[in-house]
Amino acid sequence: MTVKLFRVRLQRIFRTLGLLAFVERLRYYYSILAWRKRNKIFIKKNPEFALPPSQLAYDAYDAPKWEIYKFGGEAVAKLIKSVASKYFPNGSVAAVYEWGCGPGRIIRHLPEHFGAGVEVYASDYNEDTIDWCKQNIPSVTFSLNQLNPPLEYTDNKFDLIYCISVFTHLSSATGINWANELFRVLKKNGILILTTHGQHSYQTELLADEKIKYEKEGIVVRDKYKEGKKMFLTMHNPEFVKDTLLKKFEILEYLPAGFPFNKQDYFIARKN
Repeated sequence: MTVKLFRVRLQRIFRTLGLLAFVERLRYYYSILAWRKRNKIFIKKNPEFALPPSQLAYDAYDAPKWEIYKFGGEAVAKLIKSVASKYFPNGSVAAVYEWGCGPGRIIRHLPEHFGAGVEVYASDYNEDTIDWCKQNIPSVTFSLNQLNPPLEYTDNKFDLIYCISVFTHLSSATGINWANELFRVLKKNGILILTTHGQHSYQTELLADEKIKYEKEGIVVRDKYKEGKKMFLTMHNPEFVKDTLLKKFEILEYLPAGFPFNKQDYFIARKN
């Protein structure tokens, strides 16, 4: 048994006993201690770079790891811009939206990549996160969404929508409802970018009974935790994503375990 599978078995026990939230709290304190020196160095080198409260970062990204927060966010922002350049070669992007932005790791870098003529929006269901983003990232328009749709935006508002590791923390029904809502607010010929726990998770961390469910039902949900939080974990068979979750969309690209920063499955889809 691999170390990863051993951890998964332990987590299953903690879930069943209702202790996983307590264990996660301990992991949060450990992460602060483990990254304390490197975080101090980062802050000294980047004194003007606004950092979110540690708890908000940990809740969203298994942080506070400020190097990853900044440089990882910059790298994903460049990737988002490269997708926009590929599918909107004439530069016809007027509005970009991140659904499930957390404390702004990616979205804070997008205005510099897209320029002043492009409106940049983001939302999250964590009220504290959105409050922090509104106070510290003035170049982006933030809003609060709920765990379930709808969004406050009008139909056909956005040219490009992305969500990185968001469906990975939602139940099947909630995820489908959100996929339909993102379809609603996306313009015709607009592009959706998303990632899911898929083939890499299947190969490295699913237990035997979970693999059977993944193959037969297309989705595995580790619940007994608050939906939307990072330890509410969902794995999607790519066929489920194509045939059910994104059935209204045209799949343009699919890369199994192909997202370069977290080994998640990577989809690019279009609203026709």
